[in-house]
Amino acid sequence: MSNIEKSTNIAAPIEQVWAALTDPTAIGDWIEDDSVEVDLKVGGRYQFFGRATTGAFIHIEPPHLLEYTWRQQEWPQVWPDSLVRWELRAAPAGTEVRLTHSQFPNTEERDSHAEGWDIYFLEPMKEWLEENA
Repeated sequence: MSNIEKSTNIAAPIEQVWAALTDPTAIGDWIEDDSVEVDLKVGGRYQFFGRATTGAFIHIEPPHLLEYTWRQQEWPQVWPDSLVRWELRAAPAGTEVRLTHSQFPNTEERDSHAEGWDIYFLEPMKEWLEENA
């Protein structure tokens, strides 16, 4: 099964983009969720969207690489977690952002997440960062 791969350029410094992906207050602002929790350390847990999405951090290299497991609340326990990887690179006009989401339990989940990343993460994060940069 193929991965989801997305990329975008954000007109904001890499440190601000990193914060938008890792600081619970910033994340809560742009996803409009006041229940975001982030324990930013390898093995630390996070939860978004009122605990509908949870996981653990597995690789952290500020401000360039962030990798964590991803699980939807409604997924059956027998399904393994999927994997999300963010790669950030400073660019002349801001930050290049690359997202890879892999290891889906099935094609239906992969397809629903492909659209969801744009609607619930990339577009609102980019808009929030560019308004606040």
